[in-house]
Amino acid sequence: MQTLDEIRTTRNLALNFKHILPLQEKLKSLNTIPKYELTEVKISYKDSITLEIPHISMESFALICEVAKALIPWRKGPFKINDLEIVSEWNSAIKYNLLAPHLDLENKLVGDIGCNNGYYMFRALEQNPRQVLGFDPMPLCFLQYQFLQFFAKDERLNFELLGIEELSYFANFFDTLLCLGVLYHRKSPLDSIKLVYNSLKKGGEAIFDSLVIEGEEEIALCPKERYAKMPNVYFIPTVRTFMNWLESCGFKEVLHITTLKTAFDEQRKTAWSSGESLEDFLDSTGEKTIEGYPAPKRAYLKARKV
Repeated sequence: MQTLDEIRTTRNLALNFKHILPLQEKLKSLNTIPKYELTEVKISYKDSITLEIPHISMESFALICEVAKALIPWRKGPFKINDLEIVSEWNSAIKYNLLAPHLDLENKLVGDIGCNNGYYMFRALEQNPRQVLGFDPMPLCFLQYQFLQFFAKDERLNFELLGIEELSYFANFFDTLLCLGVLYHRKSPLDSIKLVYNSLKKGGEAIFDSLVIEGEEEIALCPKERYAKMPNVYFIPTVRTFMNWLESCGFKEVLHITTLKTAFDEQRKTAWSSGESLEDFLDSTGEKTIEGYPAPKRAYLKARKV
């Protein structure tokens, strides 16, 4: 069995991919900004995570804009740096604002599985956690996070190029775990839920979301090839099945927070996203995917390890 350091070394090789190396060079160019221009940076963690850099010169700000645009597509956000607005494909504020009343993060050790560029990690700082550790193996997400942290420099945040499978190295470690937009991409969602369960301390809490289908039956949809043009969607359960999954893995006090249909104000095309978005994944009625499956709905569950 590999050690965690060996896995980290392997995952970090992704930063040497041909299409990633030029982006790393772009990031390094930020080091040419004089340090005095980066003093007194103010951060607010509202819907748009906003960085105010009061002493930045016009030349340095132009460089910041250039680097941000080189890191397109931005899937999660939004972010704002002075007058630069990074309008991401997903308006992640909608999801986080829904979940925030169900989070108690004060002085907690928090993990965000599949953290993308760290939007939820930054938002979690509103509640003053002790530390927030993000897991995501995608190098572009890591570079976007590094771009933001270049200005934020918040020591409570850390990003690992790891996936949910590496939670096995963090037994009884976290107080709170977020597992959002992950389970339907896993060939074995029960194994993934058990990894989350085992990584929580006793009394710890997890919040999950998943694509779901309507119905009271204890069943799941298994798309044949693609779902909303995604090739790696394996199980889309009913809410009852989703809750059963958590309970069968040991979770107690499973709370169904809500179920919401994905709307065009939450997932949309922007100048900062890739070529297609929700409108391209649905048929003309908006009620089905282009493959003929029910249009995306997500259920949000909260559960405790007792």
